[in-house]
Amino acid sequence: MKPPDCFVCRSETGPVDHFTLIYFGPREQEEVGRAVARDRGWVGHPHNAFWFCADHVHLGQERQSMHWREAIAEINATVGR
Repeated sequence: MKPPDCFVCRSETGPVDHFTLIYFGPREQEEVGRAVARDRGWVGHPHNAFWFCADHVHLGQERQSMHWREAIAEINATVGR
């Protein structure tokens, strides 16, 4: 798992409870691939999980039901990237 690093502002400072790990929706085929990887002992940061600081967590929470690529594209557009 990656350490806390806000997807929006890249902040890494502050207590751990200042950050929230948001999981966006994966597609079915991605979920199957992740299950296979877990069965093989793979560990690491999930592709659909992103850290958000307390100032930006709302941007992630509002889009949790979206596929992670669509959510990230929308967040980038919202913040002007």
